[in-house]
Amino acid sequence: MKGIVFSFKKPRPLANRPRISLPNLAQTAKKNGVTLLFAVLLLAGLALGAAYARSAGDGMLQSLDFLFTTNLDSRLSKGALGVFCACFASDFIFITAVYLLGTAPWGLPFQLFTVLFKGFGTGLTAAYLIIKNGLNGLGFYLLVLLPGTFLFCVALTGFSAAAFRFSIRQFRLMISAEPPECGMRESVLRYSSRFVSALIMTFLAALLDTVLWTLFAEAFW
Repeated sequence: MKGIVFSFKKPRPLANRPRISLPNLAQTAKKNGVTLLFAVLLLAGLALGAAYARSAGDGMLQSLDFLFTTNLDSRLSKGALGVFCACFASDFIFITAVYLLGTAPWGLPFQLFTVLFKGFGTGLTAAYLIIKNGLNGLGFYLLVLLPGTFLFCVALTGFSAAAFRFSIRQFRLMISAEPPECGMRESVLRYSSRFVSALIMTFLAALLDTVLWTLFAEAFW
């Protein structure tokens, strides 16, 4: 009877994984430099808004309620449809402003200001809720407002980077005597497609806000 022979194959080497190094990080930062710029602006606005919240008056906060959630009593008195319309309308203003500014060569500094102002209002809202309502305000912001706000901020930051590049393209076309490498129509269609994607994320952010608001808002007040 022949003996049973076992053969063992050498394990295949694992695929080489990219190592994290300073050159790789620098290359990634350079590739996504515009997106990082807008992310930094958003965070700077958050810090400025949080610092300003302590000295902000009720009149100013009420005047900004159409852009940010600073009047909870007014929002709580609305139904789900009213909350959705309020959340979507405020975010729609920002994303549409960035889109329109991106179509103009002079829109570059205003795009930066728009993202900075959105961060300012977001930080102002968060700090105001915590200062005025303590732990209830903190819990309300983290559970109800933060998820939708974070989703919209991701959409705003990414689309602002695309609008910034498109605006630079408009500026180069304005000062260049040579025709562009690709047609303007294709470029506008790509830019508008990015805008539609950002609008979809804005819609989902407002829908998420509405669901969380409807389910949990009354638990904090």
